[in-house]
Amino acid sequence: MNLKLLSSALLFCLANAAYGDSFNQSCQDAKTRLYRTTKTTTVADTAENNYDIQYLKFNITLSNTSTAVSGDVTTRATVTATSLPKYIFELNSALTIDSFKLNGILQTVTTSGTLTRTVTLTTALPSSTLFTAQVYYHGTSPAGTGFFTHGLNQSTLSSGTQIMYTCSDPDWASDWWPCKSSLQDKIDSVDMYVTVPSGTKAGSNGLLVSTTPISGGSQFHWRTHYPIDYYLISVAVAPYVDYTYYMHFTGSTDSMPVQNFFYDTATFMPLYKSNFDTTGLIIDYFSQLYGRYPYWKEKYGHCFSNLGGGMEHQTMTTIGVTQTPLIAHELTHQWFGDCVTYASWADIWLSEGFASYGEQLFVEHFQGINAAYNYRTARYNTVLSSPTGSVYVDDTTSVYRIFDGRLTYYKGAAVVHMLRFMAPSDSVFFSVLKTYQQTYAYGQATTTKLKNIVATLYSRNMDTFFNQWVYGQGYPTYAVQYNQIGNIVYLQITQTTSDTASVKVFATPLELQLRSATGDTAIKVYNNQPVQLYTIMWGKAINGLNVDPNNWILNKTGAIVRNNNLAANTIENTITSVYPNPATNEWHIANIAPQTLLVLIDIKGNTVWKQNVTGDSISIPANKFTPGNYLLQMYHAGSHSTLKLVKQ
Repeated sequence: MNLKLLSSALLFCLANAAYGDSFNQSCQDAKTRLYRTTKTTTVADTAENNYDIQYLKFNITLSNTSTAVSGDVTTRATVTATSLPKYIFELNSALTIDSFKLNGILQTVTTSGTLTRTVTLTTALPSSTLFTAQVYYHGTSPAGTGFFTHGLNQSTLSSGTQIMYTCSDPDWASDWWPCKSSLQDKIDSVDMYVTVPSGTKAGSNGLLVSTTPISGGSQFHWRTHYPIDYYLISVAVAPYVDYTYYMHFTGSTDSMPVQNFFYDTATFMPLYKSNFDTTGLIIDYFSQLYGRYPYWKEKYGHCFSNLGGGMEHQTMTTIGVTQTPLIAHELTHQWFGDCVTYASWADIWLSEGFASYGEQLFVEHFQGINAAYNYRTARYNTVLSSPTGSVYVDDTTSVYRIFDGRLTYYKGAAVVHMLRFMAPSDSVFFSVLKTYQQTYAYGQATTTKLKNIVATLYSRNMDTFFNQWVYGQGYPTYAVQYNQIGNIVYLQITQTTSDTASVKVFATPLELQLRSATGDTAIKVYNNQPVQLYTIMWGKAINGLNVDPNNWILNKTGAIVRNNNLAANTIENTITSVYPNPATNEWHIANIAPQTLLVLIDIKGNTVWKQNVTGDSISIPANKFTPGNYLLQMYHAGSHSTLKLVKQ
C-alpha cells in the first residue's frame, strides 16, 4: 500500500469536508484512488473482446468480517469473433480456481500475471455460438480501505459494527468475481445469490427476489433485468436494517420502492432519516428534468458504509456520506454514467460532470437560486485554481487523471452549465438532456454524440464550444473599459486566456450587468476577439458594471475601469441613427463609414446576415429573423465595434 497516496486521498477528503452540507465536497465521489501499477482501465487481454456477455449468475458466500469469497459464477456469452479458440477472463491471482466448466465440461485454466486467466479450447467455438462458462473459486482477496483501493472493503467501526462492501470502479471487479473489464460490454441481466452469516443482510442490484434461511445464515437472491456494466455490480454485507418506502411519479399512478440498508438505526435514523427520505422527491424531480428514472421497474436505494463518499452502483448506491447534494450526485449517475455509460474513459465527464451538475440542480430547486450560485462559485474557484487542463481525459492510463476532481467533476459540471447558458431556452437545454439520455439509454455514448444532439436541438454548429471548453484547456479573463456619451454606452472588452497555446480566444456569449443609481440592466454580448468594442443604447447614467453577474461562464474578471476617452476613435461616432430599434420589418442604419463590413449575428453566435456597405446607409431586413436580440458587428479600417439590435 502506497501510504503517500493514501495520505493525499485523506487530505483531499478532510480539506473538502470543511464546506459542510451546503458545499458538499466531503470527498463526494472523488475517486482519486490508490491504484495498482500493473493495470490499466481496459480489458487485460484484447481476446476478451471476442465474446459478448448476456447473463451472469452469482452463487457466492461472503461475510461482513472478512474479504473471503467462495462459490461459483456462471457467464453466458456469445462468440463475436470469427472463432473463439481461447476463453480469457480476469480474476485476481490471490483467488484460487477450484474448477472450470465450459458448456458443462471441465477444462484447464492457466494464469498469467496477476489476473489474466486463460482456457484453451480443444475445438474453437465458431462465430455467434452461445456458450456458458462456470468458474468455481475461493480465497481471500486483498482488502481495501474504503478509498476505492480494492474490490472488497472490510471495516470494523468504532461501535464494533463490522461491514464489507464491494467497489469495483474502475477495474477492481476481478478482486471478487471472474469478470471482463470492458465498458463496451454491458451484461443484459444478472442473478445474484449471496449467502451471508446470521444477523446480516446482503444488498445488491435490482429487486430482492427472496431471502432463504440456511444453517448459520441466509441466502439473498437479487435480480436485475436491466443492462449493467461490470463495475456497477455490487454487494454489501452488514447487520443491516431494511428501511424501504415508496416514491410516486408526478402525473402518474406509478410508484417505486426506495430501499435503504442502514445499520445502527437507533442512532442513525433520528439524525439522517430526513436526508434519505428526500431521495424520493429528488427521483421525481430529476425524472421531470432527465426523463423517467431508467430503472423504475426495479428500485433505487442505498447501502450505507464507511465509504468517504459514494459509488453509484446501479439501483443501489454504496454511500458513506449523508449529505443531500451527494445523494443527488449519485442518483444523477443512474441516468448519466449507469444507464448511459461513457464509451471510453476519456469521455468520463459525461458521467462525473453530469452528476456534479446534478448537485447544482438539486440545490437550485430545493434550496434556491442564491444557494446554487454560491455552490457553483465554490466549484468554479476550484477549477480556476490552475490555468490548464482539459475536461476530455488526455491520459487514460492514469487513474488520477481520469478521476481528477477539478477537471472531470467540476469543470465537467461547468461545461454542462455553460451548455445551459448557450441554449435558446431552459426547455431546450433539458430537451437535450432527455434526448441524449433516451437515445443512448442502456448503452454507451461519446462526447461527439452529445455534441451532435446539442447542435441539432440548438440549431447551430457546436464545434467551437466543444473544442474550447471540452478538448481545449484554460479559461478566459475579461477586463472592461467603459464610457458613456449621452445615451450611448461604449464598452471595450479585453480577453486574455490562461493557456494561450490551447485556446487563444474563447468565443462565447457573455452577460454584462450595467449598473446605475436608478437601477441595473443585464445585457448579452457576443465576445470572440482579444479586444472588442460594443455600443449600447442606455438611457440611465452608468456608474459601473459586472462581468457575468450570474456566474454562467467559467472565467475570471480583470480590471473594470471608466475611460472617458473611450469612443474618441471608434466608428460608432459616425452613426447618427439606428431606427427603428426594436424593429419589425427593418432596421435603418445611417451615416456609416464607407467600405464598412456589417455582420449580423444572433445571440448564439450564428451569422444570419452580412454585407459590405459602399454608401453611408443601409436597411437590414428584420422581417427575415425570429424575434429576439441580435448583434451588429461593424468592421472598418482595423476598427471593430458592435451594436445591439432588437427584433420584435
